[in-house]
Amino acid sequence: MEKKTRISPILKTLGFLFLLIGLPIIWIIINKTGIHYSSKLPILFERELNAKGDTIFHTIDNFKLVNQNGDSVSLKNFDNKLLLVNFFFSNCESVCPKLSYFIAHNIYREYEKDSSVRFISITVDPDNDSVSVLKKYADQYKASYPQWQFLTGSKKKIYDLALNSFKIPGADDEHQGLFHSNQMVLVDKELRVRGVFNTDYVDKLNKEMPEKVIIDAVRALKLEYKK
Repeated sequence: MEKKTRISPILKTLGFLFLLIGLPIIWIIINKTGIHYSSKLPILFERELNAKGDTIFHTIDNFKLVNQNGDSVSLKNFDNKLLLVNFFFSNCESVCPKLSYFIAHNIYREYEKDSSVRFISITVDPDNDSVSVLKKYADQYKASYPQWQFLTGSKKKIYDLALNSFKIPGADDEHQGLFHSNQMVLVDKELRVRGVFNTDYVDKLNKEMPEKVIIDAVRALKLEYKK
């Protein structure tokens, strides 16, 4: 008569512990590192070929603006960083405070200690958003320097950046001389746009909240640079 193989109580216990503890840990690791992404993020906006047949991608133009500490900054200050960029103005009573709150409580907390990521908020009302106003605004959202910088400067340059570099919808329109946007733009280390996110809307395809979509995109981009 054939003997039945019996599983020892120790192995049963170990198997149970793996299901109880091991699988959740593996799930967390996968979701924290972006390993679940099977493909790279797209590179957005127009592109062309040069004389050699190489692809030339749209990139963010350099700028010279001033942050909430009164320091002059350009893209050189963000070398080798992933950038999360938005446009706002401090006197806004609708879109801007909602967006700033969303960033501070959902996205910034995730990457507050991550030296490879920087947050940039650019005012579209430089006539009123002075350095001291930006400093107060940054303090309101507990934004630490240099992780999250609030920039002001030439209105012409700012609107040119919004319209032609970051491709913000509405940047060519006027709302009391300004424009509103609920978008965040993800820029890679080569200054290419890799994501434009509406922070008010759920991803209807995957039924995911906007904060998860943005955080997952940053994780995927970080993983891309690790390969």
